[in-house]
Amino acid sequence: MEQRSVWNNAAFRFILFLIILAAGWYFGRIVDFDVAYYQAFFSRYPLALSGAIFVLIYVATSTFLWFGPKDVLRIACAVLFGPYVSTIFVWTGEMVNAPIMFYLSRFLGRAYVQRRLGGNMQSLDKMQGDTSVLGAIAWRINPLVPFRFVDLGYGLTRMPFKKYFASIAAVSFFRLLWLQFIIAGVGMSIFKDVSAMMDYFLAHPRVLGGSMLYFLAVILITAFAVVARIARMKKQRHK
Repeated sequence: MEQRSVWNNAAFRFILFLIILAAGWYFGRIVDFDVAYYQAFFSRYPLALSGAIFVLIYVATSTFLWFGPKDVLRIACAVLFGPYVSTIFVWTGEMVNAPIMFYLSRFLGRAYVQRRLGGNMQSLDKMQGDTSVLGAIAWRINPLVPFRFVDLGYGLTRMPFKKYFASIAAVSFFRLLWLQFIIAGVGMSIFKDVSAMMDYFLAHPRVLGGSMLYFLAVILITAFAVVARIARMKKQRHK
């Protein structure tokens, strides 16, 4: 009876949620992974088995360690398997991570946030409406916004997971393909030396052109999402 009452306490669940977030941020900063080690490790096995092992390790580490480890795994995967195969592996891991983060946020955080915001939360849910799909796509395709934050953020909304997953699956693939393509060409220097990326773009004008088109798509989708949200807010005010 006591255990049930504890889990029914929204404040307790929210505090636990914040502790998990803080731990994921902290340990992701201090844990050190070696790219060369993982390249050698994955190269020992056939491609299909390496992919399965990679996805398991990627999900296990990036679910709880949000920064360094997953970046190291992406680099090792991109350099070893190339941009296309590594994109499939990383995308598979992210699609497994999405429901974990989404439901973690919904179960531990949604009730407390809804109680604290009260009527404001209901207004936000109503304003979301059909624009939630465009919003999810815009957040997910933006390379400056970590996938974890999007998954956790939408877990706090009323958006059904199936709708969220359908919104982000395709755009996540294209974002990862763009990033893995660059990582495969630049290697570890992508996170250490900005000039290395610029040199790579100058030496590969097609990649530079594709990157410009990608960012143009990001801008356009974000603009559509903002306009749709503003229109939705105006519609709600006039009801």
